[in-house]
Amino acid sequence: MEQILSGKALATAVKAAVSKLILEHDLKPRMSLIQIEGDPASDYYVDSIVKNSAKLGCSVSLSRLPKDTGQAELMKLLHEANNDPEIHGIMIQKPLPKGFDEMAVNLGIAPEKDIDSISPLNLGKIVLEANGFLPCTPLAVYLLLRFYGIDPAGRNVVILGRSAVVGKPLANILLWKKDFANATVTVCHSKTKDLSSITKEADILISAIGIAGFVKAEMVKEGVILIDVGINESTTAEGKVVYVGDADYQSCSVKAAAITPVPGGIGTITTSLLYLNLVKAALDTKKLNKNIDDFIAVIFNAI
Repeated sequence: MEQILSGKALATAVKAAVSKLILEHDLKPRMSLIQIEGDPASDYYVDSIVKNSAKLGCSVSLSRLPKDTGQAELMKLLHEANNDPEIHGIMIQKPLPKGFDEMAVNLGIAPEKDIDSISPLNLGKIVLEANGFLPCTPLAVYLLLRFYGIDPAGRNVVILGRSAVVGKPLANILLWKKDFANATVTVCHSKTKDLSSITKEADILISAIGIAGFVKAEMVKEGVILIDVGINESTTAEGKVVYVGDADYQSCSVKAAAITPVPGGIGTITTSLLYLNLVKAALDTKKLNKNIDDFIAVIFNAI
């Protein structure tokens, strides 16, 4: 039987670490969370962030903007949050509507408040293995591998998706010269030819493309470790709305040695890590600069 890589225990440990650091350093972390409505998966994530904030001793200032919001209004909100000393972290829920200049938006966030690591400066630090904010979803994948003792060193890791939010930063994290990295990484995308021939060679397959049920059993080899990052809205035959991953869980789980569930997998960890980055931002304002290894130690001591 396949091992189910639940994210719940790790998410609990991350939240415990967040609460511990807040109490230990007398922090009052506050986040500015900005969402432009229109994406169901975004609603799911944003609602989860707001729901858990008070439980952890953090606060969220949510700006939920209508679909027809223009870029100028978004940039104005960013400017205000950048200059508000009571705001430690800023997150813009992606995706943005078509027509937005994403680079301008990413540059519009002060790097020291960029808790989802979309600023070019913070993304560059990932490549250089320098201390900075790590995107929450790639970090969730990295920590999940550590939590379950799945070492990607020297193994073939295939990532489906090349977004700047997940695919690209995750590829660079797994290339780090650190424990639970040092992988041989292939990134696939919509222009990749003969995709199945590549995914069948993966020891670890990570799907982050946002297409429900895209990964089928015939695309993976026996014993694969399948990390499903996707959170996709689907409707059952009875008309019920449910959330599913990128992988056809039922068929893939038969061949996989280990697989993440959706929901209850990577998404569960991702939400908790946003607060860890928020705490890091609050600590940085007190000149208590901690790096990822410091935080990992606190997390795993909470388990």
